[in-house]
Amino acid sequence: MLLVFYIFLFLLAKPICANEILLNDNFNDNNFNDWTVVRNMQWHHPERPCFNKGYPTKWEIKNGELGITIDGSPCTTEIIPQNLDLTEVNNYEFEFDWNFLESPHMDRNLLIKWQDEHNWYGLHLMDNKILLQKVVNGRLESLYDNWGYYQFETDQRYHFKISVINDLITTWIDDNQIFQTLDRPPFLTGYKTLGFQASSGNIFRSVSFFDNLIVSSLDITGEKKLNVSLYKQHDLTWKNQEYDRARDWAKKYTLQRWGCALTSATMILDYYGINKLPSGRNLDPSKLNAWLKNQPDGYIGQGLINWLAVSRLSQLMNQELGTPVLEYQWLAGNIKTAIAEIDQEQPAILQTPGHFLVASGYTADKTDLYIKDPAYSYDLFSQHKSEIQSIRAYRPSHTDLSYLLLVYDPETKLTLIDESDQIPADLNIYTEYISEYIQDSLDNLEGQSEISMIQSLAKPTTGKYLVKIENESEESKKVEIYSYDNLGQVTILSQEVSGTKLFYLNFNKSEESQLTEITNQFTLLRDLLKTLYESGKITTKYAYVKLDQLAKYAQKDELNQDRYQKLIIKTAQELGEFVPYLTVMRSLAPSS
Repeated sequence: MLLVFYIFLFLLAKPICANEILLNDNFNDNNFNDWTVVRNMQWHHPERPCFNKGYPTKWEIKNGELGITIDGSPCTTEIIPQNLDLTEVNNYEFEFDWNFLESPHMDRNLLIKWQDEHNWYGLHLMDNKILLQKVVNGRLESLYDNWGYYQFETDQRYHFKISVINDLITTWIDDNQIFQTLDRPPFLTGYKTLGFQASSGNIFRSVSFFDNLIVSSLDITGEKKLNVSLYKQHDLTWKNQEYDRARDWAKKYTLQRWGCALTSATMILDYYGINKLPSGRNLDPSKLNAWLKNQPDGYIGQGLINWLAVSRLSQLMNQELGTPVLEYQWLAGNIKTAIAEIDQEQPAILQTPGHFLVASGYTADKTDLYIKDPAYSYDLFSQHKSEIQSIRAYRPSHTDLSYLLLVYDPETKLTLIDESDQIPADLNIYTEYISEYIQDSLDNLEGQSEISMIQSLAKPTTGKYLVKIENESEESKKVEIYSYDNLGQVTILSQEVSGTKLFYLNFNKSEESQLTEITNQFTLLRDLLKTLYESGKITTKYAYVKLDQLAKYAQKDELNQDRYQKLIIKTAQELGEFVPYLTVMRSLAPSS
């Protein structure tokens, strides 16, 4: 194990370039000490090895080829190279010669990816059929287009070549492409290598011998790719599920039509090993959609995924899986920002007009991003021919998950003020919506969800915030207010507002926050004075500061408010040349 660890460090430190040969072995030295047998067991008696003619059989080099002969009870054995770790290699290909001794009518096998006996991909050959098998956590997983045919003959050598490019696996025999399949979740994560496999089943005899193995990296020096699983919103498994509660606002309400942000979030969770939900069900876009629909904060606005609910989910699963808690951050977007996230081993969710996708790497010249797009068949961001509007980042964290999130109609005006009477410096204000996906073309977007205005503030300071909501329409408008404490637990303080209203938001990092409507007329007066001054109706700063100071004293001194009211009226009269006196009087009328 220590040797493998040092080899792993060596490969990490060594720059890999395209077509660099990682392993070359023709077995002509009759030595395979740098190969390790990782399994040799009978199916029905795991404590026993594979047999040949009544005796335990072993891998051997014969006539300059590495192989094994099995003739006995059903069994499986694998052999892998000691010095080949493909964990950090995203794209590779390998080729070798395979000698079909005696007959094609027997089990023959090859390992394309190997982690352990419960996690591997491999080719299985029987007669003229070639099948790509995938086993994850001991379970045989299904794949699309994962088989083909080739006319094999007895005692012939065939040249195989297999390429693994991100999630695309292609197999050639004697330069003829046999099949090409796009891998789908679940995926192997962590350590992987490749190797040779042999087995016997209903046909007890199996003879497999391999030669001239060459493994090459297809990665390019300077580029970087993260191992992000690709999910598609139009996967047959879930494409017809109702997205959020889209029946209420869309004719076509399926996950296929609207699920880009949801599917992108699934990829991010999967990348960090968060592959289950609190119910114990395996995570996929369908299951995440169902979970979010059952959460009070799962979706916001009209069909917008609440990215903070995803962060809260990561906190819940940390307790069960030991996976990282993900701290959410909205970032102003460009390629450089995305590259900075990827350099920290953190894939980023990109927002383009009406669409979300995952940036999983960058090109060698750092002018383009490799992407995992839930809708379109694109590998590079430049294929979208659009700009990055913003970025949704998730960073492993065990610290402060506190947040304020305010969601409202674009016709409504909302202002958040901290205790220093300023808009918080780190407050982000942006719009969000999703477009309806029809087919794999950017020219075919039929409709979109309603646009929502969003204000978000990460790690707010504990204290009192002033929330001013102005709705000039005749209908009341809903303002969604979500307050998250430092553990990511949510308090929902939403309001239906008509006209103009002021609220105090008492934010607390360690317990539930409170929202209280302001009825203190002097607090309301201060807000009015500020509005009048900013609009130019109070024409001098002196007049504004003088009246605001008196209103501030009255706001805090409940015992002497009548005296302050008279003083404010008198001062407003004296400054009538600079102040709309009647407007100030009307604001004080309820207490006069």
